[in-house]
Amino acid sequence: MLKTNLIPVLLLAVCIAGCQDQRDSSTPEQTPQQEADNQAIMQEIQKLEQEAAKATPPAPVIPLPDLPGWTHSAPRALPSGDHGFSVAYDHSKGMTVTFYQFTRGLKEIPDDLNSEPVQNEMKHAKAGIQQAVELGIWKSATETDHGTVSLGDSPQKALWCRYQLATDNGEVNSDTYVWSHANTLFKLRCTGRAKNPLDDVKTLTPLLTALGNACSEKQKKPAEK
Repeated sequence: MLKTNLIPVLLLAVCIAGCQDQRDSSTPEQTPQQEADNQAIMQEIQKLEQEAAKATPPAPVIPLPDLPGWTHSAPRALPSGDHGFSVAYDHSKGMTVTFYQFTRGLKEIPDDLNSEPVQNEMKHAKAGIQQAVELGIWKSATETDHGTVSLGDSPQKALWCRYQLATDNGEVNSDTYVWSHANTLFKLRCTGRAKNPLDDVKTLTPLLTALGNACSEKQKKPAEK
């Protein structure tokens, strides 16, 4: 059963732009009601994206890294209720990463991975992935690992999970990282294309390290001089 209250969750779980064109051609046949529900959700998602495209994103809480081999988009506002933005990172070796900064309107977000806001965001991320399968964006999604990890070689810790996503073109690994800093939530969704997963790790580590190091005490109030 698709739930419209998961639409904000879905927006932060996958890259939605153009997803109607990306829906899996082998999705099992749906009932007329299921198809109607899907279409309603996709239309609502597109409406939220169109509204967000006209909004001004908030200022980054941490510096956005510029690293060799990586290109990134300008910050793009999320729907107003999320109070944040996303940035698309692409590596020359084929890895794609979406970085999210948001608050969901919360006034206090502890710098604690065990806190309710951070734990909820990981739950939301997993729910959004399963919702995307129901919508036919992926054929299937299987969680293969999870835990608490460091962001690259930095001291910053994050909640982490890995999913194996089945698509028309085969299977890919998708990693999600969630953490908090300076009353703000952050999330990364990383999808690699390397045949050897260790190559993806090597590619991703400098970006993870740069983001983790940016979440230092001296960066907690970046507007101060």
